[in-house]
Amino acid sequence: MVPTPVPFYMLCGSLGAGKTTLLMRLLEYWKAQGRKTGVLMNEAGEISIDGPRAGTLAEQVMNLAGGCVCCDTKDDLSWGIAELVRSYRSDVLILECSGLADPAEVIDAVTDLYTARLASLERVIALLHPVSTESSHSAAYVATQAIRCADELILNKQDLYVPGHWEQFRASIVEKNPFARLWETSHARLDVATLLNTRPILDSRVSPPRHTTTNVLFDTTPPSSIQRAAYHPIATTIRLPGPLNQERFVAWLHNLPPGLERAKGFFRFTGKPELQEFQYAPPGKPTVSPVMLLDEPDPAIVLIGRDYDVEALSHALLNCVETAST
Repeated sequence: MVPTPVPFYMLCGSLGAGKTTLLMRLLEYWKAQGRKTGVLMNEAGEISIDGPRAGTLAEQVMNLAGGCVCCDTKDDLSWGIAELVRSYRSDVLILECSGLADPAEVIDAVTDLYTARLASLERVIALLHPVSTESSHSAAYVATQAIRCADELILNKQDLYVPGHWEQFRASIVEKNPFARLWETSHARLDVATLLNTRPILDSRVSPPRHTTTNVLFDTTPPSSIQRAAYHPIATTIRLPGPLNQERFVAWLHNLPPGLERAKGFFRFTGKPELQEFQYAPPGKPTVSPVMLLDEPDPAIVLIGRDYDVEALSHALLNCVETAST
C-alpha cells in the first residue's frame, strides 16, 4: 500500500523578518496536536544556529547547510524529506529557507514526481518586513521570489513602522502578489489554526471577493479597497488516467499560457511503449523525449505558476487522455 504523502510547508521571506519566531509558533501548535513534525533548516553557513531551538519542539531536525536550495542541494532536500518520512515517521514537514534560498527552486524540487510520493506541497508562507536588510542583489531577488510564490503573505514588525511607511510597504507587496492571503502582525503573532486551515480553491469564473487583511497588532480587520484575485495554488499536479493522444497533446503544448512558469511530468503516448519525459521552462520550448527508468512514477504532469486559468488548462490536458470511445 502506497502511503499518503505528508503535508509539506515552506517558510521563506526576507532576512530578519521573523521566520524562526513563526517556526517556533508552528512547532508548538503541531506538538500540542500530537503531530510528529520533521524540520528542514536551510541556513546560510556551515553551522546551524536555529536548528537546536527547533529541536526542542520538533520530532527531528535536519540541516541543509549552504543557504540556498539549488543544484546539488535539491537532491539533499529530496533525501532529507525521504529520511524524515521513512526513518523518523514524520507526519508533517516544514522547511525554513534562508534569506538566500530561491523559493521557486524549492517548489520545483518538492513537486518532483518521486518526492511527491512522500510529501505534498501544502502551503508557501512568506514573512516580510518594511525595514530592509537586503544587502545584496541576490537577497533582494530571493525576497521578491518569496512574495511571488507565497500562498500566505505575513507582513511582520508592524510595531516598528513610521506613519505612512507601512501603507506604502503593504501596497508594494500586494501589487506583486494579488493571490495570497494577507496578514499584518508584530512578533509573528497570529492564529496558527487559521493560518493552517485548508483554503478553498475559488472557481475562476466567479468574480473574486474583496479581500481584507488581518491586523493582529490592533486586533481588528480593517476595510480594504484592494481588489484581490481568486486564489489558486502555485503548483498543481494533474494525474493522467491513461496514455495521451499525441496529436492532441502537441496541440495542447501550442497553447500554453504566459502565466505558466514551469511544467514537467511523465506519461506514455497511445500505441507507443516508451515512457516519455516532458519538460517546459520558458523562455525555452517544451520538450518531450523517451526515457528509461527502473522505478517509474505514476503518469502525471505538474503545472507551476499563477495568473493563468488552471482549471481550463487542466481540463484541456485531460482531454488529451485516450479513452476507449476516442
